[in-house]
Amino acid sequence: MPKEFIWPSKDLVNTTQEELKEPLIDLSIMKSGDEEAIASAAELVRKACLKHGFFQVINHGVDQDLIHDAYCETDSIFKLPLSKKLSAKRVYGGVSGYSGAHADRYSSKLPWKETFSFVYNHQNSSNSQIVDYFESVLGEDFHDAG
Repeated sequence: MPKEFIWPSKDLVNTTQEELKEPLIDLSIMKSGDEEAIASAAELVRKACLKHGFFQVINHGVDQDLIHDAYCETDSIFKLPLSKKLSAKRVYGGVSGYSGAHADRYSSKLPWKETFSFVYNHQNSSNSQIVDYFESVLGEDFHDAG
């Protein structure tokens, strides 16, 4: 795990809860056709989602250039002035928009102090729904981010 994603130890709270041990899901098994291995991986994902909501994926086949470009687009949003980010603030009770929870406390330590969420409706007939959302809340300059 990248060091910038590790919670600073001085901010940790003592607890008796067990340490999270998220499963590492190797997607290369999908090419093998091994039904038993695929079912086992699916069960690991199911258990992780029910228990604490996350897991790690390796050998996913996503091109590193695409991953890099996605990080650059993300940076284009999070490096905006706070006033611009707040113009896209998530409405209380809503899902979509900017949220800067704990940004003041962790601004120099953790990269995930802010979130920008949006809803994708796969049943929506619009192929541009994400682009439309980004442009409507952040402006036309964010067409590519959508």
